[in-house]
Amino acid sequence: MADVSWNSAVRNSGVVKVDVSKVTAPGWKLATSTAIRQLNAAFKSNDLNVQLEAGDSAVVSVGLSAGKYKFPSNGKDTEGTLRTDILHGVTRGVDVDYGRGFSRERAYIFLPQHPKVDPQNPKSRDVGEPVMRVMVAHEFLHALGLDKHDAGLEGLMAGSWTLNEGGKAADDAVSPFGSTTSLPPLVLSAATWTRLKALW
Repeated sequence: MADVSWNSAVRNSGVVKVDVSKVTAPGWKLATSTAIRQLNAAFKSNDLNVQLEAGDSAVVSVGLSAGKYKFPSNGKDTEGTLRTDILHGVTRGVDVDYGRGFSRERAYIFLPQHPKVDPQNPKSRDVGEPVMRVMVAHEFLHALGLDKHDAGLEGLMAGSWTLNEGGKAADDAVSPFGSTTSLPPLVLSAATWTRLKALW
């Protein structure tokens, strides 16, 4: 699916309200708040007319998935599944066609409860906050309307990650598959900025 603009009320306000109340695990809580702060700084410095803001009246909800998840869409619950140990989440948009193309009304982000250094090993430790931060920042970009991944192997909108395990969890990082770029920091490629500016 192509990138999707938010409804005019959200676009004109320049503020996307985010419900983070269900993100209670310490690592994910810190990762989410840090991702919001760092993305907002990047948006401002690149003259992008949008800011993420945690609080009430949210149009984006963030939660942790224990495997199955569900969210309301068009008057009914839509369900899905997400492994709890992998290095990516999932974002589901509620997009409505008012006759002039689709417009985003809400978005739901689901994150794996325990992303592992080695998903094949049940005794593997969880990844550190830096990797969680990259994961949730990636999903925020999906929620803002970027439905597809970038074709290039760079930046936050890469389609898959290679884990760079640190000596301790706080030193963990990821690289886009096939790239030597290490994230964090939350780097957006030129292609990602072009797409975001087309929406905001």
